[in-house]
Amino acid sequence: MNAAFTTLRRAFALLLAGLWLALAGVAAQAQDYPPRPDGPVYDGANILSAGTKAQLDQQLRAYNAQTGRAIIVATVPSLGGESIESYATTLYTDKWGIGGAQRDTGLLLLIAPNERKMRIEVGYGLHGYFGGIMAGRVINDVIAPRFKEGNYDAGVTEGVGAILAHLAKSPEDAVAIEEAAKAAEQQRSRSDGGFPFGVLIWIAFMFFFFVLPLLAGRGRRRRYKASGAGPWG
Repeated sequence: MNAAFTTLRRAFALLLAGLWLALAGVAAQAQDYPPRPDGPVYDGANILSAGTKAQLDQQLRAYNAQTGRAIIVATVPSLGGESIESYATTLYTDKWGIGGAQRDTGLLLLIAPNERKMRIEVGYGLHGYFGGIMAGRVINDVIAPRFKEGNYDAGVTEGVGAILAHLAKSPEDAVAIEEAAKAAEQQRSRSDGGFPFGVLIWIAFMFFFFVLPLLAGRGRRRRYKASGAGPWG
């Protein structure tokens, strides 16, 4: 009797597990991901002007031809209830295959205006050039303020400019800036008041790596600092 009950219970557990997997599979298939665009700009949410899209397309195609790195800007009307982290990872890796399987030197700027969320997904091949702290700073300090003004064109254009400016740095400079930014963030979170010393470190790095080259007349685009990721407004 006990053996029969145990067998029945196991069979019921297996049935429930199979049903759960089937439902999970249906839910995954129900998520609607856009097809990979022909160019580096996909404006599914229709928030960018034709002029901005043309400018970004030309700029990012030229950058790809020069460096072999794929920088993609994508806006979507909805995340379909999925987290932006999961959506960005699936889009980058599984659906669009950005950056190439071997080198993985790609970057995706994903914007979901209805959920008021955005994320920068960076391929492993670019981690030495563009880390999480910098990705967050670009979002929080460059793009989000423009979005709060309702100016999507300026937010995306300046955000892409900040990304390309940072990617132009050597790995050594990029790592140094990332570490300085990380130290400033940690010091800021520990500080109860006053002016944190970590912020002074960050300002010093920004001066030497951004302001001085600009004053030296290198003719590069305006540089921006960067911080965390997430919603705006």
